[in-house]
Amino acid sequence: MTQHTDDTALGDTTPAPAAHPFGNPDAPLDLPDVVRSRTVEEILAMARRPEKHARVCLRADFEARLDRILGELVTLVTPQGELIEDPEASMGEESTASRARALNDDATAIRREMNDAMWFPLFRGMSSEDIAVFNKKHFPKNADKDGNVDLSEYNILLTAECSVEPKMTSDEVRALKSTLGSKAYKALVKTAQDVCTEGGVDVPKSPLSLRNLTLQ
Repeated sequence: MTQHTDDTALGDTTPAPAAHPFGNPDAPLDLPDVVRSRTVEEILAMARRPEKHARVCLRADFEARLDRILGELVTLVTPQGELIEDPEASMGEESTASRARALNDDATAIRREMNDAMWFPLFRGMSSEDIAVFNKKHFPKNADKDGNVDLSEYNILLTAECSVEPKMTSDEVRALKSTLGSKAYKALVKTAQDVCTEGGVDVPKSPLSLRNLTLQ
């Protein structure tokens, strides 16, 4: 376990800002001074469909443990990492500062374990024509009496269709759905949806590269 001095301040627990680290990816590009003309043949040869990696933790038990630890830690420190109570205040046989440091170390250890349990499958979006054909064939045509549409089977087929590495069949996606936790499965489906509707901006990151609750 990492040793800390008594005057070590808790790290900033404020969530990472929502702004994109490289600016706004959706902002329009400035029109160049000289606009280059391209033939349709050049455009067809240059065009690429969006790709994106899903970020899936295969150990939902680790995520649950981390959530419990962070849930207790935020009761002891502010979003800026300052202790809410007197550092010497007692929590049974343990001071507030000692308990916060212990929780922080536990969170760091679990994040390392989670890092070894990560899976990053690659998805590629369909072309505009292909997604239109796919939706016409597979999108549910009937809603229930409340107007809700069951997208369960559609999402399975979409996830399989857009999967690249590994390439998955619909039966394999069903097997993943019955095995993975809800959060992990939703990450697969959302990535398949994103590459068909929103593009493929892919900013690699792992649990250890996030703004962890570390002591500085």
